Amino acid sequence: METKLTVAGRYVGRTFIPDGPLPEGDGTAILVITPTPRPVKQSIAAAFGRASVLRSGDDIMREAQADRAEWGDR
Repeated sequence: METKLTVAGRYVGRTFIPDGPLPEGDGTAILVITPTPRPVKQSIAAAFGRASVLRSGDDIMREAQADRAEWGDR
């Protein structure tokens, strides 16, 4: 193999698990492990209150009813 390849995956229990199929080719290789931050798991509730402009329930209902009125008899 003449070109440098990057293969994403996980290293678990002294075993490398690739995220996808490995490329074709033969040759010597060096495994370099670069730690990446784990994605933060958040619930959908954590997103509430982050809107740039907060609207009341009445405002949202008026908008939904206006949208439905535009649909007609579809």
